[in-house]
Amino acid sequence: MKSLRFFFLAFAVACAAPASAKLDLNRASVSHLPNGLTVIMLEDHSFPVVSVQVLYKSGSAAEVTGKTGLAHFLEHLAFRGSANFPRGRATELIYDAGGEWHGYTAMDQTTYFATMPRDGLELLLRIEADRMARTVIDPGSITAEKGAVVTELHSYENDPMSVLQDAVARTAIQSHPYGSPMAGYVSDVEQLTIDDARSYYASHYAPGNAVLAIAGDFDLAQAKALVERTFANVPARAVAAPHFTAELRQRGERRTQLTGPVDRQYFQIAFPSPAASSGDFPAFLLVQQLFSGTPGLNPRQSGWSASPAAEGSLLAGITEDIGAWLPATHDPFLYMLSGTIAAQADQATVERQIQSKIADLRDRPISTTQLQQAKTHLAKTLSEDILTTEDAAHQLAYFEGIGALDVLLGLPASIAKVSAKDVQRVARTYLAPEKRTVAWMVPGPQPEATLGVANQKSAENRQGSHPPATQAAAPEMRRLSGGLSAIVQHSPLSDTVSVELLLSAPVKNGRRPGDLPGLGLVLRSGDPAALGDLVKRTLAALREGPAGPAEPSSDPETRLQQIIEAQMITGAAVPPQPIAVVVAGSVDPSKTFAMLEKELGTTPAAKVPADHAAPRGQGVREKIAKPLAQGGLGYVVEGPAPGTREALAWRMLLYVLTHDYSGRLGRSAITEKGLVYHIYSALGTDGRRTWVAISTGVDPDKADAMESELKAQLAKLISEPPTQAEVDAARAHLLGRDVSAAQSNDELADKLIRNFVATEGLVSHEQLRASLDSITPADLAAAARSFTKGAIIRVDVQNAKH
Repeated sequence: MKSLRFFFLAFAVACAAPASAKLDLNRASVSHLPNGLTVIMLEDHSFPVVSVQVLYKSGSAAEVTGKTGLAHFLEHLAFRGSANFPRGRATELIYDAGGEWHGYTAMDQTTYFATMPRDGLELLLRIEADRMARTVIDPGSITAEKGAVVTELHSYENDPMSVLQDAVARTAIQSHPYGSPMAGYVSDVEQLTIDDARSYYASHYAPGNAVLAIAGDFDLAQAKALVERTFANVPARAVAAPHFTAELRQRGERRTQLTGPVDRQYFQIAFPSPAASSGDFPAFLLVQQLFSGTPGLNPRQSGWSASPAAEGSLLAGITEDIGAWLPATHDPFLYMLSGTIAAQADQATVERQIQSKIADLRDRPISTTQLQQAKTHLAKTLSEDILTTEDAAHQLAYFEGIGALDVLLGLPASIAKVSAKDVQRVARTYLAPEKRTVAWMVPGPQPEATLGVANQKSAENRQGSHPPATQAAAPEMRRLSGGLSAIVQHSPLSDTVSVELLLSAPVKNGRRPGDLPGLGLVLRSGDPAALGDLVKRTLAALREGPAGPAEPSSDPETRLQQIIEAQMITGAAVPPQPIAVVVAGSVDPSKTFAMLEKELGTTPAAKVPADHAAPRGQGVREKIAKPLAQGGLGYVVEGPAPGTREALAWRMLLYVLTHDYSGRLGRSAITEKGLVYHIYSALGTDGRRTWVAISTGVDPDKADAMESELKAQLAKLISEPPTQAEVDAARAHLLGRDVSAAQSNDELADKLIRNFVATEGLVSHEQLRASLDSITPADLAAAARSFTKGAIIRVDVQNAKH
């Protein structure tokens, strides 16, 4: 579960003198409560936010045959409510205060985490204590949540690489429960009972099986006392002992081949990998860096799938999309290589090329220069794992949960000690030909029944010194001599910087943001010492030329977004030219503006593209003739001019209707009826107009019911206008998100770009508050009349058999 972020208005905090600082996990304190709960705290005052994570050391590996998916199912049930926060009240309170929450189930853990403005710490702790001791699992929730979970599992089946990843794990790991899919098998989930859920909760959601991590703006002594009070009434209880069958020794190469409705051949090659607590782990990270480049060790950022091979790595160029995945795990797992080739291309050629590169690393010692370069790149990447307080809380809990917190904190020193002989030894040990598992998916018929689902996309008293009290400065905006708008924000959370260029149209190697229709973005991040080069690299993207029109996708989710975007962009194409530039990070604003003037002062500013024709209020329906597991359903409607009071009313109305798993539509379609498992919504703008866009994945047999539910909830916005309580919640959410939505430099840059597009300036927190305070329920009721006149979009698929 991950919320879709849309940063609409800028947040400004008290100015402070720029200073170089970053989040240092070694400053964290670790303690234990009498009931067994491990507590980790990292105090930092850079931003007025706090992040809390609770991790249970039980995930899919704690399940048994016939009950797969139970950990993930319970995660969903635990979000529904607890004794003191019934019927989703916890997530509503977080949203209404401008916070965000996430949760996921992985092999070793189930995790719940949230970020809120700093005064939300007590609320977040009360929520987690109640979840730990008093989660309510009632009969009425089982059927609805099971429907939502099965729908979620079906969504993974549309992704060939996820299906293949599930197959290669099952083939490579035949004894240990890591071989089962993290989200379970559909057939198992469909048979889970309330007794299964209650038994798992009682034996796994115990303080002695949990880690609480807190990072952000709080006083350490006060927070410790608050944790002790809040969790004092959570009793200790027995934890189910793990029973993991040891994996048998692999005696030779293993292979599997799947067929499916694909246009290319997909491959995954897996080798065994060490546990994160293994002495081989640091050297294996360097093997990965040399072989493919390391995306980092933060799965919250890098995800649970392959990351593209870095330029200059041994894998780079073998296929255009080749990548690698190495998750940090409690027990030994897998290092997976993946990519695609054309339908008629030769599989053996690609396998020989990969084996040749592995042999180069395994059979020949690397040079001192190669080793040092790999160490430098790896150290930089690992430092970028911690860009926000949420990153910090996540990593502290995650690595403590897999028994490797000391490994994480000592990685810089451990990596520095790795020798060229260590790298070669580890490569020989783990990347031997007889230890590999090879899997392919080729074009062909869909299997008659889908038996499984892909992996989900989903130290005692260590006490450091107190962090510096440096705060992030308010953003500054200036016009360069050529007219280009420049915005700079100093941030002390990491020693990095991000440069983002807003363009009048997308470019080939840039981004095409769905919530900024017709516009383009180029983002480059790196060392502040290379800021001038980063600016040049953003400009260099213009030489690549405009991004051409996207080919209609055969993936329903992607195709739905394409159709929604087409509803927004109906005018003539314009050439990509700079509109504004944003710099966020560890920089001195005055020096940065001087550098931007030198590099961009003569660059003329383009105008926001001319008005586009308004989308018609008619439905759009397409069908993809493939036996896919899930189609898509969406809604789009044009709103008022951006930056206006009316646009804010629309944003509040959208919050009332849907926000992630909640809102009127979320409660009816997800919580009560289990028609879908997630709903995305955003208020987009191109600087002249706004659009509301809503989208979700939906199983073919639920598409009609979900369309009817969407129509019914839209109609209720008129027949049952938003109440004062709903308006107050929406207002509090927008104000809170203005504080908590962005911390990393990339996030800050994105937020400031969207602020500029909407307002052509910067809006302070107090200005936002004044605007929101002026909006009443009558304003939302008036907005509903236009809000409900949009177009419903459907992307249907050939009905697959599950």
